[in-house]
Amino acid sequence: MTRRAAIVAGIAAGVAACVPSGRALRAPVDTELARRLAFAPEAAADDAAAARVVDDLLGRPLDADAAVRIALANSPRVRAAFAEIGVAAGGLAVALGLLDVDGALRFGGGHVETELTVVQNLMGFFTAARQRAAGRADVASARARAAATSPRRAARVEVAFHNLLAAQQEVELRRTAFDAADAAAALRERMHAAGNTPALALARDRDARGQARLDAGRAEAAVEIARERLNGLLGLSGDRTKWTAAGRLARPPAAAPALDDLETAAIAASLDVVAANAGVEAAANRAAEARLRAVVPHLGVGVAFEKLPGDTTVGPALRLGLPLLDWSAGARARTRAEQSRASHELTAVAVELRAQARAARVAALAAHQQARHIEDVILPLRQQIVDETLKHYNAMDADPFSLILARRELVDAGNQYLDALRRYANAMTAATALRRGAGIDELDAGAAPTSRTTPTTTRTGGHVEP
Repeated sequence: MTRRAAIVAGIAAGVAACVPSGRALRAPVDTELARRLAFAPEAAADDAAAARVVDDLLGRPLDADAAVRIALANSPRVRAAFAEIGVAAGGLAVALGLLDVDGALRFGGGHVETELTVVQNLMGFFTAARQRAAGRADVASARARAAATSPRRAARVEVAFHNLLAAQQEVELRRTAFDAADAAAALRERMHAAGNTPALALARDRDARGQARLDAGRAEAAVEIARERLNGLLGLSGDRTKWTAAGRLARPPAAAPALDDLETAAIAASLDVVAANAGVEAAANRAAEARLRAVVPHLGVGVAFEKLPGDTTVGPALRLGLPLLDWSAGARARTRAEQSRASHELTAVAVELRAQARAARVAALAAHQQARHIEDVILPLRQQIVDETLKHYNAMDADPFSLILARRELVDAGNQYLDALRRYANAMTAATALRRGAGIDELDAGAAPTSRTTPTTTRTGGHVEP
């Protein structure tokens, strides 16, 4: 190999070396995720390993932690986010400039004239630093976005899992409510047949039974909807969707959660802020490069060779492009707009993140207070009313419909308690996600999993287990 060929090969190898391997690009993200999530997610890049992990977890009833592990190992969204790092890494391979070769052959007068010019474009050398800086910023932004995808996906999976548990528990309440309403309507029908109750009372109890059947059907459908939402987050389809969910919504702690520092912690930990800052840096470097190219669009040096009849000339060549008619106004305007967009994006991310933190704090504290009040005050009182009504019924001092109404009101309190537990669990999941560096919006944190009916005296019910 000639010396010149060796130099060209070395430059090519150096440029290629600027693009790390996929494993090297992902390694910092895996390390950061292990720190933020307190466990090491399975590498989603290895399809076979991910499939084994998912199949093993699906082989037994899922809890929230198992669902999160499945999502991080299997979700196409997570994999797509990691693939973006490789896309961004393409900007690290900066071309230093092409060799421009111009030649001419002229025939006439019985002789041939030859002209050859080889010019190395030098603008790549002057702009390489800006291009590499922009490329590094793009990779940093892609890494931050990829890292944010995992805790955000984990939080959404936990929220969806809480909603599924709430939907399953509500089915239990609705079925109990229907059984009570059915018993009341059946009793009223026997009394009406014996001529001991008016048609109006019979119609009301039949209506209550019909409403209870409708509520039970809605609750059962809501379970299936919640399952499918979770399947989408887990990246499951086909036979893999035949899993079962284990567990119940947890009771809230006695003391309210400490969330006064959530807004500050969310900003400090935010991976979205890191990505937006990197986007600002990349846009600034591209704008600087565009300004330079607008002044000197082309600068090159090389060698000129000219052969005339009886004379051969070899000498240096200089090529300079001057922007007399084209100052790259469009390119410069585009980079300025990109820089402005990146700056506004950073501001928007910070503002929205602070709002998410404040909303999560309010939602968590309100749901905690409501759940504790229902558990400590409302449910015991409703249970006491049922017990006392039962005593009066046994003493022939109360009719059976008073006892049925008391049970209806107990189940109504159980539904309110269940909803408060769900909202508290989801708000705390949102708070945890913010501390891990990836917020989820208020709809994810507070969407109702099932239908609710307005509390009235026609609600049906039975025994409630807090």
